[in-house]
Order: sequence, then structure tokens, then C-alpha cells
Amino acid sequence: MRSLFLRSCFFVLLICSCNVIKTVKVLKKGRTGQEHFREVIPFETRAGLIIVEVELKGKKYHFIFDSGATNAVSREIADELHLKPVLDQTAEDASGIKKGVKFAMLDTVKMGHTVFLETAACIIDLKQVAEIACMQVDGLIGANLMRKAKWQIDYVKKEMIVTDEISGLSIPNDASVIPFHPMLSGTPVIEAEIGGVKCGGNIFDLGSTGTVMLTEECRQKLLKQHYGFPQVKGIGSNSSGLYGMVPDTSYTGRVGHLRTGSLVLDNYVLDFKRSKNGNFGSGLFKDYIVTMDWEQQKIFFQPQPSKKGEKWSTFGFVPLVKDKKFIVSFLYNDSPASMAGIMIGDRVISINGKDFTEVSAEAYCEMIKGNAPWKQEEKMKLVIISASGGQQKEIELERRDILLPLVKTH
Repeated sequence: MRSLFLRSCFFVLLICSCNVIKTVKVLKKGRTGQEHFREVIPFETRAGLIIVEVELKGKKYHFIFDSGATNAVSREIADELHLKPVLDQTAEDASGIKKGVKFAMLDTVKMGHTVFLETAACIIDLKQVAEIACMQVDGLIGANLMRKAKWQIDYVKKEMIVTDEISGLSIPNDASVIPFHPMLSGTPVIEAEIGGVKCGGNIFDLGSTGTVMLTEECRQKLLKQHYGFPQVKGIGSNSSGLYGMVPDTSYTGRVGHLRTGSLVLDNYVLDFKRSKNGNFGSGLFKDYIVTMDWEQQKIFFQPQPSKKGEKWSTFGFVPLVKDKKFIVSFLYNDSPASMAGIMIGDRVISINGKDFTEVSAEAYCEMIKGNAPWKQEEKMKLVIISASGGQQKEIELERRDILLPLVKTH
């Protein structure tokens, strides 16, 4: 089953001309509280996202480390720390939903012994979307803070190095190099290329649990250039933005070579969605040691010794919980699920004998964090209730790669 993934914390500021100068000044503020520093900071992962311990005004919190966003704090933390808004703006999340946001200043942000001073943070409701609430975090460390230092992230050791000198980091000569240009928020934007077709405007997003998502515009360019690749259409929603989910049509395809900078991904499976920006997420980064340098505007990729070749297979649907019911929210065409008669809106009440008649928030969070009972299964037995007629039926599914070309038999 292709899992629900979170483009949870990335959002784009839609800057009004009346306060653009003030916004630029607020987001560019910030500095480190020390010179000539280098520190190793441990972290944990939840659903593939990096969670770091942060100290604000002597109190410790858990923040997502998210290059696709600005700093952010929950409304509860803003109230607790008596933060006063200094800027109003409009933001659009990864699902295209727009809302107003307020920014406040954080006098001191401490990670380990490393201190960052006078950085801006938006105030957001981290509990409004169940998939994000499951992360149980208090805020985000965003790109407007990250760009004040150099960072090296090791997903295997679960530690990052923060320093003011790139020479303080071990980067082999054969590391892949990806140039980027920063958005106003500091978020890195990278280019991608498939078969000579350039696809720009891709967010380098540590706050996404997905792998690579390019835009529908990019897919259309590939089709116009007659670049052939196996692809499958999906309908519904299999991702969550900061402000919720928006159902849409998307495609998943396997391309021969995906290039970004000097990093080449062969025989790679990626998504295409109707979105203003593409997205490179932590599902890709976890196979590498990643170094980010805003001064050089470069990201370095070193393969982990444990890096494995990609395998892709699916049951063909993604479920989510709504009103404590397990509902099919996303479905691939010509997949085991669709060919068995599963449809968007069908209710799943049992998987491999496990009862899902009512799903608690705690149980759903365990699934979001990767502990779903079907994760390692190659076959599933489902009991579903049809959304169209209310009939109950039993279905058996077997996972397979639906992007492989069909082999004719005689």
C-alpha cells in the first residue's frame, strides 16, 4: 500500500505589496550567538521527519526540522511564552490551501549548546490536521534559522552537525552537489531534469515524508517531448498539507534517469501532482548524508553504506481516518484495489482480521508513524463496506508493481 505522506509543514508566503519590505526585514533577521562553533546534535524521527529538542526561554520543546518552512510555534506555545505578533501575512500550504498567519520574534532558540538569536516564527495551529497532530510537536525549525549556519544530517546515526565553517564537516570529493536558490523564507529551491526536460521550482523539503514529487506541468512537458515512461493515474488525496487535504488527480511514474545537480537517480519512481512547486522529501534523503550550505547555495549528498536499490509495489489505495472511520481516500487505476472493486469513500472495517470498525486517534497515529499492521504484508484480506450501496464484502489483495509493462503469455 502506498502510504499517506505528509507535506506537512511547507507553506509559501503570499506577500502583499503593502508589507513586502517589512516581511523581508523580519524573515532576514537572526544571527548565531557564538563564533567558531561545531556541535553534534542528536535527533529522533517520527514518520520519517526529524524531531529535535529546542529550548525557548529555559523550557524544552520538540520541533520538526523543516527546510520547507519558516520557523513556527504552536498557538499554545505562543500563549505560554507571551509572544506578540509583529507581522501579518498570507500563507499557502503544500495542498494549495490559503490562510492568514502571524509572525512573532523568538529572542533565543537553543539547540544543544548552539544559540540562535532574534529569528522570526509564525504562529500556527499544529493540531488542526490529525496527521500533523500525530507528530506531537510544538513547532518547526525552519529555513530562515537554518541559513545562519551549516548543517550535516545523518539519518542512520540520527544526529546532525551544526557549524559556522563548512571545513568543519566531512564531505568526500565524490559527493553529489545540488545547487539551489533560496526563497524569501530561506527555503532551498532546486532544479530537476528528466530526458533533457527541465523541471524547475522544486522545494528541498525536510518536512515532507514523501520522496520526489514533480508538477503536472513537468509531466506535460515530458509527454510533448515524447519521453515514454510507465505511469499510472491516481485519484483522491494521499498527502496532507499544513491546512489539510485537497483531493486531486495525480500520476505516479518510473523514469529512466532523474537528475538534480550531479545527483542521478536511475529507474526512479516519483509522483506528478497539480502544484505550483515540486517537492524533494525525506523519503529520498534518508539514504544519504545531507549537507546544507546557504553561503555557497549548495547541498551535498553522500550515499549511506546501507543505501539499497528502490523497490516499488502497491496494493493500490490509501486510507485515512475520518470521524473514527477508516475511509479509502486515494486509489490507483488498474491496481489490485481498483480491479477488486474498491472505490473512493469505501469504509474499511477489517484488515487481516484486525478490527477497524472504530479507529481511535491513538491507533491512527501509530499507523501514521509507520506501525500500520499491513506495512510488511504482501497479501491482505479486507472487509469493506461500499460507499455507494452499503454492502459489506470481503476482498483479498496482493501487492504488486503496477508500473511494470504487461508481459504477454501464450
